[in-house]
Formats: sequence, structure tokens, C-alpha cells
Amino acid sequence: MTETLEIDWDDAPQVAHKFALHHHQTEWLAAIERDFESKSRILVVAAGGTGKTTVFAAMALRFNKKGIKTLVLENRDRLTRQTADRIRNETGLDVDIEMGDEHASPFAPVVVASVQTLGRVNRLTGFSDSHFGLVVADECHLALASQWQRVLCYFHYGAHSLAEDWKRPPDGSYEPKAKCAGFTATPDIGERKNLGEFFHHRSVNYSYLEAVQDGWLVGPVQKNIPVRIDLSKYKAKSTPNGNDFAAADLSAALIPIIEELAEQVKLEAGNRKTIAFLPSVECARMMTDALLRRGMRAIFVSGECLDASEKTDEFAALGAGSVLVNCCLYVYGVDFPDVDCIAWFRATISKAFYIQGIYRGTRVLPGILNGLKTAEKRREAIALSKKPSLLILDPLFVSDRIDLLDAYDLLTDEPRVKAAMKASGELSVESAQQAERDFLKSLKKEAKKHERKASRTIDPLAFAVSLGDMAIRSYEPKEAWESQPPSIGQLDFIKRQGMDITGIMSKGLASRIISRLRVRQDNKLASPRQLKLMHNLGLDEQTCATLTITEATATIDRMLQMKRDRGGLVPMVA
Repeated sequence: MTETLEIDWDDAPQVAHKFALHHHQTEWLAAIERDFESKSRILVVAAGGTGKTTVFAAMALRFNKKGIKTLVLENRDRLTRQTADRIRNETGLDVDIEMGDEHASPFAPVVVASVQTLGRVNRLTGFSDSHFGLVVADECHLALASQWQRVLCYFHYGAHSLAEDWKRPPDGSYEPKAKCAGFTATPDIGERKNLGEFFHHRSVNYSYLEAVQDGWLVGPVQKNIPVRIDLSKYKAKSTPNGNDFAAADLSAALIPIIEELAEQVKLEAGNRKTIAFLPSVECARMMTDALLRRGMRAIFVSGECLDASEKTDEFAALGAGSVLVNCCLYVYGVDFPDVDCIAWFRATISKAFYIQGIYRGTRVLPGILNGLKTAEKRREAIALSKKPSLLILDPLFVSDRIDLLDAYDLLTDEPRVKAAMKASGELSVESAQQAERDFLKSLKKEAKKHERKASRTIDPLAFAVSLGDMAIRSYEPKEAWESQPPSIGQLDFIKRQGMDITGIMSKGLASRIISRLRVRQDNKLASPRQLKLMHNLGLDEQTCATLTITEATATIDRMLQMKRDRGGLVPMVA
């Protein structure tokens, strides 16, 4: 099978255009279209740089063939314009912008809107609630914020969602106005929220590890620079990134060693193009000055800069030896394919924040992959290019309380896999795959010890694995309340679902399991008992996880009848 396909759109009367999609993107489109047949709010999770924008541009083109208009929501002015240009250039469709003083035509087949603008009631109600049939939420890890929810609910549930006393109706009890698709590289948005509160099905899950293995992104190389930053006296607090270190605390720890850090950037990345992330505007200014004194072309940018766009364009035109120094302005939404170093000088426990920042440097140089149809040839081309890898500069952040994010988290969500990789001292796709294989082997070995017990109850870890739910599978308490013993009420609820409670030792883990169970109940998805029985019948767990209760019942009945017809034994779940 070829890796790049041409999808011909000439049969669309208003578009005479050929849309080139890679094989993985056509698979995403197929999954999205299949899921939209029965679901109306789906989630697409894929590593940065793997073509999410192209996929939702293709979706807009397909909906336009049916006479259905598309709305794309963006969070920043620059990204709004960038996305509009991309969709216009790739599809040939007319694309209007709804932002600030710009108003979209009511006849535009695609509108790209700033959430900050469209989230205002007077701008939102300028469109009827049935104007769009498809709403795309780009960077949808932000989608639970109030303005995002106002826009999404208006076009999905209807104008009555604007009422103060409005409550979201259960799925299946209403007719959705627009289908909603959320796109993000980082669905893990914090310990007390999850995107399942709005998006009820994940159609695509394409990890950074898979993208590197398939030859679409460059792999990471981590360099722990010899600068020690002691954070042990600081505690995580409520921040704009969720529960994380406060910028003021990190700045206090960093300012005394700014000159040392700048020296390391000059030493390790003097011949690279770098983005440096600092914890505060003050630190970013100081780092810029320190780099300039060392002869590097350093550009300071913050949200307060009136010329931020000009500085961004200036940096894009520069080559090796240049550094874009910022606080958190470029964590997402801006792409620099020739950036081959990220200087991460902002300790964090927020995975979404960290990974979005690192993704600014994972793209392949333009033109390198043209015409290459196999993963092996693409990986070889990347290895021989001027950007064979992404260098991540990390100081030695020291914390005796919290496991900080680092480059190993790009390749795994499982703490034990991460620990095995660190113990091996190797950060690579191969080491991640081997550590994952070893981990799964240990899980199977552990499961064999409990086979008899597992025949009567569902193990929460096995339940998480069957759903592809890393938030449960890799859960570790981070706050004091999470470490407390589970309540009797929590354990009773979980036990009533037929699940084994002996391994649930913390209130936080119990809360996560209950949250997942309730999401499945609200969406009438197969119960844990049904999932267990279907697994025992030899059915694929990932497929079973998306079945409704009714579909699961029909599937189980059909499989049991087939076994009875063959005289086979029927597996039981008490």
C-alpha cells in the first residue's frame, strides 16, 4: 500500500481541485466519517506536525460538497489567519474570517473565527444556530473554557443553550444541530478536568512515537546541561497551566544562574536555531541580553510586544545561531520547521504545556519527504538531512516532591516505562518500544497470578487498557486529597459495576475510575461487565470499547450463539 494518496475532488461542481493526503490522514478521515454516522462530538488526538489542519480542511471540503458550511475555531489572531490561508490554499474554497473588525460573509462555505470574538454573545447570535453543520475546535485542549463552550454549545445544542438556567441534555435525547470535531496534540488538560466532558468519542489517537516511527517527525535528543536548579522548597500552585509551579518561584530560582544557562546555550546550540522558554517576562529579557553579549542573534518576544508579529517573521528568516526567547507565547500555534533546538528552562508538571512547547521543534525540514512512500525511506531522509533530530536542552531541575516533565514523556505516558528508559540511559523510539514491550510482558505475568479472581471481577488496570485510557493506567496521586484513602461510597459504586476494588488505594484513582464509568453510562456505552465478556469471547478490546450497550448486547448474543452452535464452552462473568 502506498503511503501518499491522491483524493480527486473534481466531481464537486464548485471545486476543480486535487487534494493530496498521506495514507495516515486518509485513515483519520475514514475513522471520523464512520464515527460521525452515530456520534456528534468526536476528538482527534495527533502529535503536532502530523497534518491535523489538512485533515479538517478535507472535512470542510467534503461537507461543502453536501452544501454544509464549516466553522473553525482558533484561539489566537495569528493562528486564525494562518489556518484560513491553509484551508483556502489547500481546498480552493472561499474562506472568511470572523475576528475583531472583520465579519464573515453569510455565504462563505468556511469561516475561521477567533474564539475571543465569536464568544461574545452579540457576535455569536449574528449567525443562526443552524448556520454551520460542522464545527471544528482547533487546539481543543482549551475547549472547556467558558467562551469555547458558549460557541460550541450554541451551534451544537442550539440558541437555548445561552439561557442562564440551561442544562446540557443527555445524549440521544436531542437532535444535534452541528457535528463537532476537536483537534489537539495534548488531550491531558489537568487532574480535575478531561475533554470527555464535551467530546464523547476519540476517533483518532496518533502519538509522537508513532509519527517518528512512521517518518513524519524528527526524534528527540535530550541534553542535560550541567546547571543545577533546586526547586525542592517550592510547591505546585494553581496557575494558568493548571496545577503547576508559579512563575514567580521559578524566576527566583532561575535569575541567579541566567548567565550560566546562556553560556550553555552558546556552547550546545551555537550552530542551531533555538526557541528558549523561560518562566517569566523578566527572565526572558535577561536571557536575551545574556545571549546577545555572547554574540548570538537573540530576539525577545512577549505578549506585551506591539511588534510581536514582526519579530516572529524576523526569527523565521534567520538561520543557525539565532534564538527566539519568550515566556509562553509560542507554546502552540506557530510552526518553525527549521528550529532544531528547544531550550526548556521552565520546569513544569503540566504535560500539555511541556509537550506543546517541545512540538515547536519536531517538524521535518520542508521538501525532505517529497515523494517518499515508505516509513523506512522517510526516516533515512530525515537522518541524512540538516535536521536529523531535535535537541532539547534541559537544566537539572531538582524536586524531591514532584516528578517533573522531561523528554522521556514525549515517548510514553506510563511511569514504569519512563523509569525503564531512564535506567537504560537511552532516549529513542527503539528504547521506548522495548520498554513498552517489557512493561506489557510484566502486566501479562501479573495478570496470570489473578486469573481466577479476574474471572469474576474486572481489574481496573485491564479496564483502562481496554479503553486506551492512560490517565487511569499511569495514574499517580499529585495532590494531598488524591492520596487519601477512597471513601466507602466510592468503593461501593465501583464494586457495583463488577470491578475489583482491592487495588484502589487512593481517593484520586477512585475518582478517575468513577468519572470514566459515568461518562460511559451517560453515553450508553458498553458496561465493564460487557467489555470483560467480549474480551473473554476473543473480541478486540479497542473495538469493543466504542460499542453502545445495545450493540454490545447484540454482539455478545451473536458470539454466544455461534459458540453454542459449535458446541464450545461459554465464558462466564459473574
